[in-house]
Amino acid sequence: MPPRHRRARPPRGRRIVDAIIHGVGELLITAGLVVALFLVWQLWWTSIDAREKAQVHSAAFEQTQVESPRVEGTRHTEDPPPVDAVGYGGTIGMLVVPRWYGVTNNNMPILEGTGPDVLDQAAAGHYPDTQQLAEIGNFAIAGHRRTNGNSFRRIDLLQEGDEIIVVTQDIWYVYTVTGHEIVDPSDVDVIAPVPDDPTSAPTQRMITLTTCNGSTTGEWGNDQRWIVHGTLSYWMPRSEGRPSSIVNDPEVN
Repeated sequence: MPPRHRRARPPRGRRIVDAIIHGVGELLITAGLVVALFLVWQLWWTSIDAREKAQVHSAAFEQTQVESPRVEGTRHTEDPPPVDAVGYGGTIGMLVVPRWYGVTNNNMPILEGTGPDVLDQAAAGHYPDTQQLAEIGNFAIAGHRRTNGNSFRRIDLLQEGDEIIVVTQDIWYVYTVTGHEIVDPSDVDVIAPVPDDPTSAPTQRMITLTTCNGSTTGEWGNDQRWIVHGTLSYWMPRSEGRPSSIVNDPEVN
C-alpha cells in the first residue's frame, strides 16, 4: 500500500485571512437581509398602516356629509360658499382624482398641516399659510410620493384639463389642472397666492399639489418637487348630485 500523505495545512496567516473573509461575508449577507426587511417595512407595511389611519378619518368625515344622489348635478360658477378653517390635523375634506382610478389611491382625506404626523396617515396635508379651500389665492396641499400610503405617487399622470375634486360636508369643488412644473425644494414660491409670482395680487381660485421627485430616480427620489397647479372651474352642492366623472364611483361617498 502506498504511503498516505497528509494534506498540507494552510499557513496560519492564510487561515486568519480566510476567517476574516468568511466573517465579513456573513456580515454582508446579514446586512443585506436587514436592508431588505427595512425596505419591505418602509414601502409596504407603512402604507398599510397609513391607509388604515386614513380610513378612520374618511369614515368619520363621511358621517358628517350631506347625502348626495348619484346623478349629475348642476355646475355653479358664481362665488362658491366659504369653507371654515379647521385646527391642526382636522379634516378639511376628501380629495378625489379621477385620473388616478385603477392606478393609485384617488379618495383620501385632506387634513390641516403638513407635518409627518399628518402626511404619514396616507393623507394630503394643507399648507397652513396658504389660502383656504375655494378662496381667491392658492389652496396648496402636499402628499407623500412613496411610503406611508403613496398618496401622490402618480402625480405624473395628471394632464392639463384633468379634474381635481375636493368634497366637503356639503359641497363639491372641482378644479381643472392647468399645468405642472418640477422645482428645487427651496422654491417655495410655487405655493404663493399667485404661484411663482409672490408679489402679485391673486385673482383666481387655485389649487396646488406638491410632492417629492428624483432628478434621476423619479418617484423614488426627493431632490426635487413635482408641482401641479389647477384653477376652480365650478362647484356643486352635494344635495343636487355630483360631478359626472364620479357619479358611478362606489368608493366616493
